[in-house]
Amino acid sequence: MIIRSVNARVRILILVVVLSVALATLAQTTPQPAISSVISLFDHYPIVIIGEDHWLRANGEFYISLVSSPEFAKHADTLVLECGNSLYQAILDRYENGEDIPFGQISQVWRNTTKVMAWESPIYANLIAAVRDVNRGLPAAERIRVIAADSPIDWSLVHDSRDYEKAFGGNEFFASIIEREVLTKKRKALVIMGDNHVTRGGDARGYPNLTSMIEKRARHSIYVILADGLRTNSDPALRGTAPSLYPLRRTPVGQEWSNGRRAEEAADAFLYLGASRAKVGPDWEALQSDIAYFAELQRRHLIEFGCPLNLETWKSLSNPCPRSSSESRFNSAGR
Repeated sequence: MIIRSVNARVRILILVVVLSVALATLAQTTPQPAISSVISLFDHYPIVIIGEDHWLRANGEFYISLVSSPEFAKHADTLVLECGNSLYQAILDRYENGEDIPFGQISQVWRNTTKVMAWESPIYANLIAAVRDVNRGLPAAERIRVIAADSPIDWSLVHDSRDYEKAFGGNEFFASIIEREVLTKKRKALVIMGDNHVTRGGDARGYPNLTSMIEKRARHSIYVILADGLRTNSDPALRGTAPSLYPLRRTPVGQEWSNGRRAEEAADAFLYLGASRAKVGPDWEALQSDIAYFAELQRRHLIEFGCPLNLETWKSLSNPCPRSSSESRFNSAGR
């Protein structure tokens, strides 16, 4: 009995030592002020990516604060957005340079993308307008250029799912436009995309995404920040620090699971914006009152998702086609 008791104590002691060593290897991280920290990253990387969960209010507010900082345009000259159809890049350029563009024209940028309904939340139009406001106070040579990164789909030519699949470029197109408009031209860009497009090691299913595609040809060119999807209670140091930037390597939050791997393997840092996950939905009444556009949305929805558009389903952020096996757009940030 005495020998067994001693052995048990030894095993417990070994376990305590192992756990202590494991905990000691985790870095003691102090979250840093988010805006200045993100901006300083451009001194080391030409591309800084924020991977988001769509429609989050805190994200939208942070994006505007970031691009509105006087230091942002001194360090970065480009903003690349998933929420823009590149077919309308010329219109977007004119708008960002101060030209008066009717809503019916400029809204084509975010309304006519390959992602039906995805950018109807006003946070994206507000961000595009915020850059325009910033550019008003800058010389032409110092203005921020906004790049619409989505495939140049022309919905007037899309009549069925086969047409849609031909027009859909996804990660391949995102990567190509960033290489052409940022890396080749030696610009510095903030990129905002759904997190599944930007995590290191590929997307949630292990397929290549824009980060893995770009890094294959331009290693160490990207810094990846996750803006959602991690449990933060594993590190009390985050409490009361929003908005803050929190490095993930060898930190408690970095050990959390994200897209099928540890967070520290999926990204370089976490953007902590507080506990709220409130989302900003579209103006549903205005959407339905625009009869022509709403009818077109219904047509596109049937083509992309294979089921009729149900606003109640979208309001609840559920699967667009509840009886199908496809994933919810809002539970899987980005196809």
